[in-house]
Amino acid sequence: MKRPPALRVLVGVGAPALLLALCLTLLRGRHLFCLFYELTGLYCPGCGSGRAALALLRGRVGEAFGHNALAMLFLPPCAYFLLREYLRFVFPGLGLRPTALPAWAGRVSLALILAFWVLRNLPAFAFLAP
Repeated sequence: MKRPPALRVLVGVGAPALLLALCLTLLRGRHLFCLFYELTGLYCPGCGSGRAALALLRGRVGEAFGHNALAMLFLPPCAYFLLREYLRFVFPGLGLRPTALPAWAGRVSLALILAFWVLRNLPAFAFLAP
């Protein structure tokens, strides 16, 4: 599929700019808030991800896992996938093929996310809470 050069430039510059803006926002102490937590008082699977990202930016990997272990486990494969798709979109001349995931990967990921969501809200698994 041929993409207009202007769109490739927009994505090529815009995506890193958004990532940089998010990093600067976190480093300036602005916290992300969770609407689910605000409405229910329960932790969602993403609660603590902002604090985990900030800890990673500061080089504190252990602390990042303490805020959201699931996000830290999903980070490397998701970062790889997003970077690969970014490069494939912006630089089509590289010849990268689309990343194909097996069907079971989505089901396993969903099961892990749902289990994490439930467990981190149980008193016996309070160590999973942010």
